[in-house]
Order: sequence, then structure tokens, then C-alpha cells
Amino acid sequence: MEAYPAPYVQHELPLVYLSGLGEQEHSLDAAPLPRQESGSRVTTSSETCTDERAQQLLKELMKHDGSSRAWNSEALPGPTASLKYRMKAISRTFNLPPRKAAPLPQAPSEEGKSTPPRHTELHSTLSPLSPGSPIYPEGIMTPLWFTKHQHSVPSLVIAFFKVHGNDNAARNEQVQTDINAIRSTLGRSGYKTRLSVVLLSDRSILDAPELEEHISAIRRATTMDPKTGLFFMPPMSSSAEIATFVRSLLSTLQPLMVEHYRDLTKHARRKKARGGSASLASSVERGGRSLSASGWNVRYEIKQGVFAEFRQEMDVAERHYSAAIEELCSSEGLLETKPSWSSVWNDARLLCDVVALRVVRCQLWVGQTTGAVISWVNYKARTKDLVDRRGMGCGTYGWFAWESRWAEIMGQLIRRASLPAFQPSDEAVPTPVDLNAMRTHLPPEKVLATERIAPFEQLHHPGYWFVLAFEATVARRAKALDISEEDRTSPDQTPASAVAQRSRNYDTYLAPLPHEEFPLPLEGGHDHHLSILDRLAGEASQEFDARGQHRSSKRIVFELAQELIKATRHSKALDVLVPLWEHASSGDSLWSNLYYSLLQATHECALQASNAGVFLSTAWELLSFEGSQLSQSTKSLPDYIRDQIPTQEKITTKTNASRHLSPVQISLAFAEKETHVGELVGCQLSLCSRSTLGAAPLIVSRVDVAFTDGRTVSILHENDASSASARPMISNLPSIPGSETFASMKADLSLLRSETRLFNFFLGFREANVVRIRDATIHVGNDAFDLQQTFDEDNLMRSRAIHVEKQGQAKHYMLPWSDTFSVTVLPKPPKLQMTMHGLHKQYYVDERITLELELMNGEEESIDAIATVRQTGKSDSPLSIQWNEQNALSGEVAIGKVERDASHKVAINIDAMLEPAMQSFEIEVRYSLTSEPDTPLMKVLVTELNISRPFEAKYNFGPLLHTAPWPSYFNLSAQGEDGKAEGLPHRWRLGADLKSNAEDELSIRSADVAVDQVSDSTVCDVAESDFAEIHALRRNETIPVESEFVTRKASLDDRRPMEVELSLVIKWTRKEGTAETTTRLPVPRLQLPSAEPRVLCTVEDDDSEENQVMLHYHLENPSSHFLTFALTMEASDAFAFSGAKYRALSIAPLSRLRVDYRLVVHDRDEDRGHEDQDNGVWVWPVLQVIDSYYQKTLRVHSGGRRVRVDEKRGLAVQVKA
Repeated sequence: MEAYPAPYVQHELPLVYLSGLGEQEHSLDAAPLPRQESGSRVTTSSETCTDERAQQLLKELMKHDGSSRAWNSEALPGPTASLKYRMKAISRTFNLPPRKAAPLPQAPSEEGKSTPPRHTELHSTLSPLSPGSPIYPEGIMTPLWFTKHQHSVPSLVIAFFKVHGNDNAARNEQVQTDINAIRSTLGRSGYKTRLSVVLLSDRSILDAPELEEHISAIRRATTMDPKTGLFFMPPMSSSAEIATFVRSLLSTLQPLMVEHYRDLTKHARRKKARGGSASLASSVERGGRSLSASGWNVRYEIKQGVFAEFRQEMDVAERHYSAAIEELCSSEGLLETKPSWSSVWNDARLLCDVVALRVVRCQLWVGQTTGAVISWVNYKARTKDLVDRRGMGCGTYGWFAWESRWAEIMGQLIRRASLPAFQPSDEAVPTPVDLNAMRTHLPPEKVLATERIAPFEQLHHPGYWFVLAFEATVARRAKALDISEEDRTSPDQTPASAVAQRSRNYDTYLAPLPHEEFPLPLEGGHDHHLSILDRLAGEASQEFDARGQHRSSKRIVFELAQELIKATRHSKALDVLVPLWEHASSGDSLWSNLYYSLLQATHECALQASNAGVFLSTAWELLSFEGSQLSQSTKSLPDYIRDQIPTQEKITTKTNASRHLSPVQISLAFAEKETHVGELVGCQLSLCSRSTLGAAPLIVSRVDVAFTDGRTVSILHENDASSASARPMISNLPSIPGSETFASMKADLSLLRSETRLFNFFLGFREANVVRIRDATIHVGNDAFDLQQTFDEDNLMRSRAIHVEKQGQAKHYMLPWSDTFSVTVLPKPPKLQMTMHGLHKQYYVDERITLELELMNGEEESIDAIATVRQTGKSDSPLSIQWNEQNALSGEVAIGKVERDASHKVAINIDAMLEPAMQSFEIEVRYSLTSEPDTPLMKVLVTELNISRPFEAKYNFGPLLHTAPWPSYFNLSAQGEDGKAEGLPHRWRLGADLKSNAEDELSIRSADVAVDQVSDSTVCDVAESDFAEIHALRRNETIPVESEFVTRKASLDDRRPMEVELSLVIKWTRKEGTAETTTRLPVPRLQLPSAEPRVLCTVEDDDSEENQVMLHYHLENPSSHFLTFALTMEASDAFAFSGAKYRALSIAPLSRLRVDYRLVVHDRDEDRGHEDQDNGVWVWPVLQVIDSYYQKTLRVHSGGRRVRVDEKRGLAVQVKA
């Protein structure tokens, strides 16, 4: 847009004058209008507001200036309906341009009297009807008209005055005088500029009530509108309050500014309606030269579009601009009626370009992105048709200059529009999320969604348009090169007739003349085409890189370099090509088809620019391509370098195979996947030539291979006297022990075309680690140059095979692993043997573990060892492990010296575990050989212990009859013995079925019941168990354990239940008779009643009669109440009984009674089936005992031997046969 006058392309914003806050320089203002003596001058005498608050107010007002903002509707914060303004801070005195031109002087007649003019109507100073206008008589528009409304005729003047709260009437009257002066001057000027006044005070109306009277007096004296003409600003302490006041002020005044430009639009519309008659009348006076009716229509359409832009009604402005273009290009328009060599035709074409530019800007403003592109394309096609028909055609450098400019304008408009989808990320390196958020093109708007839109009709980002401009500039340069030499010479050296002929042969619209377009010779070597190409390529590359389109970015830069090479600017082309070459790669998809061209161009530019380093590096890469100059030469690489660039200094350059090609490929493979410290592992290095040199061999000076353990192996070149055909393919090099960090060897490193050389050597390592190939470096050169190319691990040629020479031929063997670039160096294998004695498959809770560790020295010499034991694995229960040695400390014991083939034993004790778990521990033995005390060796033995519970038990519990007599309720002793329990004794039976869960056979030595805890005031005595002999218990076998105990309350008055906690204590050993282990199995808590009645049954044989027994039912009443029971003995077919069938008994408190029944068992065969091993018969007598008061049936319990209780059938009694 720089080719057009700045007022033509500047964005229109309502102009606001700020008077009274100080004057500021306006760098964006265009050149001022010519001085007019008849203009209006506004002068006031009030002092300028320069205090801090006034400066803050001015700063807030200037924030609403949109001169440097983006060209869109969202460039400023605030409501979407708010306008942007062009704020201009001026002094108290300012000028307004004249509204009308001065009348022409009248020539006197022959009689000495002046002739009255035919038309006395005065027009604007910039009208085609005014003789003093720059476009008089048939011009359409001038940039001065745009400058006039952009910078000289404000829509609003905001005047700021100070008012005082004291009785300073003179100052307040001066404010009234200045306001009236401004109003009168604005009225006389002829412009409809609005005036608003802001009164600033250092005191509020509450602090100074007299201010209200002064303000009212000013309003009455000036007749200012209190709503939009006069504002009062009290003192404000914060910038936020000032900002709020400014927003409120501008929001109130915005309709006034919009109305100002609406009035100008109406005026332009009225003048358009009568523009034809005025031009006809004036054309008669000027001999027929005047602006046509079509020109007047164009003029006023443009004016209406500009005023709509001032109002920021972009859709209205776009319609007026489009109408102006149609009028200009119509059959009666200036572009069709004026000859192309006329200056009027060029001015009309320039104006048409500007209006088309404004059409595109308006469409971008309202979001019609696809419409903007279509307008741009349509105008380009229309202009091309116009130039083909009316101008010099589209084959001139002038046309391509316009085409480049038009494409660049589109890119600049998109940049100034700042569309959110095209905004690049603020980050230096955009993230993938940022790149996805930024679009390369925008989809069509909804209005055009149903139409078929071509891809190039969608709006692309600015880089796309800069590429179009670049391509047009390339074509422009090509056309400029076709200019003949006589036209390229200066006019001072050319005949006038030839100079005149140039203007008819070349299109110079906004383009230089032929001798300036491509002068002969170039002044100072400057080529402005290359400068334009450089600028456009830089702009396009920046846009593409910001959106991650690196392919397009590098393509445009490469095209720039090609144009520089065509212009023989090799040094500058090299500056462009070197960054591309350094970051390019033949394997990169961006350069897969262009890398050779890039490399060849860089090589040639380096040769022409005498850049020896780049020339050497590119020559090395070109050895990999057929068809290059090196491939067709019979010289060796050193001879080629010396012949092309002779230099006295040594050339040194370094490259990396990750970016640059190499004619030599390197591969290295370890022959083994694993090795040990001190052992040698085979390595095979291969050099494969891809050089395109003919007869001359490629000689590698040195190959350096670096490993991750810090070692470097170098192979130096040494000439071999034998011929190339006689030398072996595989060369065996000396071995390298682990003590050397740098090793150097010599071998023949000369390579013929497509030849592969193999080198075998052995490496030793001193430390255990994973060793990888870090990189390999090739050195090529002599006394004149040195080239180094480094191969990282990713760039080395991978090989899954090693080659072995057999019978004069190299055969390859595949390796059974994929990563041949690394070898795992294991520690030196220890020969110490560790054996754990006394280890069982399973251990049990409460069992103390004792183990014995035996160390057997299998080394070739004596050792000095230290053993450490520690728990491993994850377990909630810690494992207590101790060495059974006096010198043991914190899990570590010094073994000491162990001779060769000798052994040493040490015991380990592990405390008993209380809970079952899986435990593990490890024993680490660190030792060293006597001859190598600094080389540590280590052997680890991990042991697992499975600890489980050895037993489980099922318990059965019941009461027994205590034979001791109870005390009489009527004869209780008044005082018991000291320390002796007085409560009633209760005898109980606890039976347990003990089951073994152990894998091993265990020997049960004893099983007793122990009292863990009893309730208060309770005494529990356990009888001695009759478990006398040792029982062998295998897995899942069960043995019964019977125990008895007696409980007694401390006092007879204590009726509370008794709680007893017992444990079954089992002492056992393993089968082989190891140490005895005690295991405690907890018995569920027993809650025993002490004051509830109960019934117990015992049996006694009757010696006088066979098959007869005596049943004794004992009814106990331990309570303190008299109880009555109803007894009923049921008859049975299995026996007969003697005794009361129905009976009622009353039992005194703290007493018991016995009821006897004699049973005679019937001798029946079916009863014999119930005889047990004691030849007895079980019968099932049923005695019902019912508490008469509570109507509760008491259960009959077994009170002794030969009586049992079944859950289903009830009480059973054994009768001996």
C-alpha cells in the first residue's frame, strides 16, 4: 500500500479535537493542507490544564485512539457498538480550512467597469469546479480531500476549562467568553463541527456549593446543552474513576459524531443529484473541459463511502465503493472514455485501485472473508481485461509490478485486519495446540455455504498472498531483463525522440521508467528487484513458520536463492542457502526431491564466493550423487579441492551425519551380547564406500569410535604395499585390554568405489555396565584440509550379522539379538559357593528357626569375606535375624580368611514369628581375592520362609456336676475365711478337637488349658490334664483334648455372669526330635452364668440287677429366690423307669435337690445296633423340667461320664450290657 498516497489507504476514524489539555505531536498525520487566508481561526485565552489529573485524563482519552489499532470491529475493549476515534490533542488556538474557495478576480471591461460573472456560486477549494483546485477542471478526487476530513475538519471539539470554587468571577467569565468564541467561530466556518465543554474543578460541589451557581451561570451564558454540551468533572483520586468518566463521556458524545458524518452524507447526496447541471454550465465557460456526469457520480459515491467509514458502517461503505468502481469501468466511465496515455486515465486507474482496496477492507471488517477474496480476484480480472484492451497489455513489467503490488496489498490488509484465526502464537516455538488453533485458510461464510467455492477463493493467511507477490515480481524481473540496452540508458545520453518513444512502448503506471527499472549499468550494483524479492520472501517465510508450514517457508527461501544465483549474487545467495543446507537432510520429506539441487547450488555459490569450508563440506556430500562434477572427474578429492580453491591456510570443517550425507557408511557390531569384567569381547567395524569417484580411491585418514564408558578407539590410515585386489577384505587388529582408555591402531583405510572393508579387534572392560557406541567420526584430509564427519548412534548403519573369513571368502553369520551397538558387561563371576543347611519346606508360628550357612571357596586363591543378612520383600511383620557369632554387628559378620577349596560355617538364628506370612531374606557375601584386594566380588543367596499356623481346633463346652456340698441357705456362716472365695463352685468341661495343618509330622507332648483372663471377683481353677503320652500327628489328623475347670465367685451376693478367657497350650516338636515349641491357641471367650438354675444328669450302675441304671437329676438353684419346678418323665419303648412320672418340687435359694429314676432297658435286637465299644446301649430318656413361675423349660445337661447331649435327639445315657 506504500505505492499509493497515504490518505487514500488510511482507515477512516471520527476526528476529535482535544483542546485545553496540551498539544501533542502527531506522527501519523498527513501533510497539512495548503495555507488558506480565508480559513477560520479559533483563539481562546484561558489557561491550559497541565496538572497531573489533566494528564491522566488525556492519557485515558488517547487510549480510545484507533489510529494504530487493528482494522476490525473488536480492536478496542468495551461495548461492540462503541466507535474508535482519531484523537488529536491541540493547543488553545487552532485553524479550520476554508469552506468555500475565494471568488475569482474580475477583469475590467473597455469602459472601465467590471463584467459581472455568469455564475457567482462558490465551491469547495478541492472541487473540480474551483480554478484553484489541484483537480481542476476534470479531476475526480485528490488526496487532499481525504486529508482534510482525516486531520483538519473535526467532527467534535472537546474543550477543557478549569473552574474555581472561590469568588474568582473574572476567571469564570473568561471561560464563558472562550466558549462563546469557539461556538461562534465554528458556526462561521461553515462546518457542522460539534462542541462539548468539560469543566474541571479541584473541589467537588459538596465541598464548594458555590460551584453549582458558577456552572449554572456558564450554562446560561453559553446556552450549552446540559446533556451533551456541558460536563462537570469533580476531583478523582484513582485512574479507574477517570477511565469510567471518559467512557461515559464518549458514550454520550458518540451520537453527535455519527450525526456529523451523517449530515455530510446527506449533503453529498444532494450535490450528487445536481452535479450534472453544474458541470454542464461550467464546461461552457472552460471550453468543454469538465468532469462528466459519470465522474461526478464516482466522486460522490466515494464521498458517501468515506463518510460511512467514518461512521464505521462498513457494509454501507462497501456498497458505495462498489458502485464507484462500476461507474468508473462503465462504458461512459473515465477508464473507457479517456485515452490510456492521458494523466486523467492514470489518475482514474489509481483511484479505482484505492476504491477496490477499500472494498476488500470493508468486507474483511464485517467478516466476509470469501467475499473479500472474490472481490480481489474479480478486480484483478477486470483490470487485466482493461489493460489488455486500453493499455499496453499484460506482457509488460508494469503489469507484473501492479500484479505483485495487488497481491501484497491483500496480505497487508489481512495483517491489519488481525483476524483471530490467523493470529500466530506468542510463544517462540508454537506448540501443536497453537498450530491447530491457527488456520491456514478460513471456510466460506454461512451466506456462501451452499455455493460451490473454489479453494483459491477461500481466504488464506498473508503468507499465501506474499508468495503470489513474489512470483509476480519474478515475472516482472524476467520482463525487465528483456528491455533493450538503448532503453536502459539514461535520458541524458539518449536523443529526445528516443526518450519520447519509450513512454509509448512501456507501461509505467506506478512503475519506474525503463532506464530506472533496469538501468545500464546498475547504479552501485543495486538491483531493486532483488530487494523486493528479499522482502517478500522474508514476509512469506515468517507467516509460514508461524503456522508450522516449514515446507512452504523453505521453498520460498530456496526460490529466492535461485533468483540471486541468476543475478550472479553468489555471496548473498550463499547467505540464504547455508541455513537451508545446515538444517536440511536428504532423508527429510521436505527435501526428498530438492536436496541435490540445494546441495549443488550451495556448492557452486561457495566456489564463487570462495567459502572454502562450505565448499569442502558440500564436495564431500556430492561424492554420494551420480552426475555431479566430482563423479565425472578422475582426480582424487584432495586434488579437486586444491585445484578449485587454492589457499595457504588449512581448511577445517565439521559436519554431522544426521544432517549431511556421507559417501562412507560406518557400522560396528559386538560379537557377543554379554561379557564379564576382564574378558575380551570381539568387535567388527565396517567401512562401506558409496563414493562416485572413478579410478581414484577415497582415502580416510582416521576413524575414531567413542564408547559410553569414556573410551576411544582410533584407526589410522597406513598405506598397504599390496594391490587392492590382493588385500584381504577382513583385517584383524590388535586387542585392547580394559586398562587403556585410548587406543590407536593402524590399517589401510583406502576405499574404492562401492567397496566394503571390515576390521576386527577385541575390547576388554574393567567395570560392570552397559557399554554402547556413543559416536564414530571420520577424518578425511591432508596438510591442506581436514574434514570431520560425526555419526551418532542413530546415523550408524545397523548390522545384524558379523562376517568371518573362511577359505578366502567372507561369510556372514546372523546374531540372535537386535541391538548390536551395545554389550552388557557383567561383574566378574564369583566362584564362592553358598549352601544353607537345616532349611525346611515349611515353618510354623511360634517356632524359632536355626539355620547354618556354609561357604565353600572355589576361587583359585584364598579370599577375605564379609557376610551381611537383611530382610527382603514386602511384609508387614519384621523378621528378626541374628548371626550366631560373637563378632556379628548390625546384621554383618566378618567371615575372615577362607583358604582355597576350604569351607566355613556360620549359624543364623531367626526369632519366632507370631503371625503366618511369607518371609524372605538375603545373605550378601562381599569378598576379594588376596591378590586383588581392590577388586570387590559379591555373591548373594536369597532364602524364602513359608510360615503358617501348625494347628487349628474346634471346641465344645458344657457344665459338669460339682460333688462338693452347697452351703445351706438357712445356715450361712456369718464370716468367711480370709482370702477364700465364698461363692458356689461350678464345674465345667472344655473339649477340643485338635487338627494338624502342618506339612510335617509333629509330636504332641502335652496339651493343657491355661487361664488368660477372668472377670473381677471370679476364681478359676483348671484341673490337671490327663494328656500323658506323646502323640504323633500327621497332616489333617485330629486328636481329642479334654479339660475341666472350676469357677467360683468371691461372694455369694455377687450374681453377675462370669467371663473367662482361656488358651489351649500345646507343646510339640518335629518328628526328628528338635527343640520343643510351645503354641497357644486362643479359646473363644466364655460367658458363664452364676445365678441361673440348671439341671444336670448323672448315671450310676445298679450292681444288683443287669440292664438297670440309676439316673440322678440334680436341680440347682443358685439364685436368692424360691423356685418351683414341674417335672415330667416321658415313657419310652426302649426302657422302663421307676419314679414319679409327674412331680412338682420347690427349691430353696442357694440349694440343690436330686431326683432319682431307675431305668430298665428292654432286651431288644434293634438296640444292640447302638452298642458301642464298651458293650453299652444308649437310651434317650426325656425329662421335662419347667419353671412354674416363668413357664420356662430348662435344658438338661450332662453332669458326668456316660451322659451326652445331642442337638437333635436330646439327652443320651449309656447302659452297660
